[in-house]
Amino acid sequence: MNKIVEITKYLQDDLKKIDKIILDFSIGKAPLIKEISHHLIISGGKRIRPILLILAAKLCDRKSDKFYNLAAAIELIHSATLLHDDVVDDSKTRRGNKTANAIWNNKVSILVGDYLFSVAFQLMVKSDNIKILDLLAKTSSIMADGEVLQLENSNNIAISQEKYFDIIFRKTAILFASATKTGALVSGAKTAEIKALQDFGKNLGMVFQIVDDILDYVANTAEFGKEIGSDFFEGKITLPIILVYKLANEKDKKIIKNLFEKNLISSQKNQESLQHILDLINKYKVLEECKKISQDYKKLAIKNLSIFKDSIYKEHLLEILNYSLNRKK
Repeated sequence: MNKIVEITKYLQDDLKKIDKIILDFSIGKAPLIKEISHHLIISGGKRIRPILLILAAKLCDRKSDKFYNLAAAIELIHSATLLHDDVVDDSKTRRGNKTANAIWNNKVSILVGDYLFSVAFQLMVKSDNIKILDLLAKTSSIMADGEVLQLENSNNIAISQEKYFDIIFRKTAILFASATKTGALVSGAKTAEIKALQDFGKNLGMVFQIVDDILDYVANTAEFGKEIGSDFFEGKITLPIILVYKLANEKDKKIIKNLFEKNLISSQKNQESLQHILDLINKYKVLEECKKISQDYKKLAIKNLSIFKDSIYKEHLLEILNYSLNRKK
């Protein structure tokens, strides 16, 4: 059995409560809000972020039960960003299912995303914890900043590796870090434990996004749940492209630059251009380096958890880390 499936089964009672909170709060006068919220709940998401919050909370305090509203808020923030991202990227599929904007339309997706953000903040306020409210408010703004930063650097073939890491920290890893830190905070953990779990979440999030960027060029479309090459067609300069451009000879550098420039002016997905990029990625063997970098972040994450005694919760956190590194979708 898939380890994530095992963990989800182990936490099924907790996750059912979180899903109920999400559905109970995601009801407005407009029926579409409930309809789209239900679509997001049943669309196959793994609930990794709320699971991380639950495990972090239980790792620090096994009797804690104050995390349900906050775990629901974390998932709502994530769901809202997905709705917005699918509009920005003009995505038609996610997790093998049609996106909300493909089923309904862009306007509805944006407005329901806004609604879910608002509901998330209502749930955060219920925690009556100013530190957590401040953390998640800042997290939401950092995530938006990261998305804009990525948009600003679309087709910027010369983007540095450091800038890329900053972008993926902001758009992805920050929510993982906030989920684990929130779990520690709500359990009244010690300062060192809070820092360790925050850093674990960050490093896990970096692994998750780097692997996602690798999969966009190598995954099986049926398994991945979306077409490969979407980052290329959207002009996103991710780690495989940064490394291949860095290693390429002058002739190949010009080819890469020209391919991305063609993307910028064309509304059509040119599969031949994608194949050129895939050939260059294979030629310079950059995916191995991408995997090595993700493994370095994994080592940091393992070290972060070393201050905690062995337990089922620590074991599950490490299994999620392994899953994130080795996943195929």
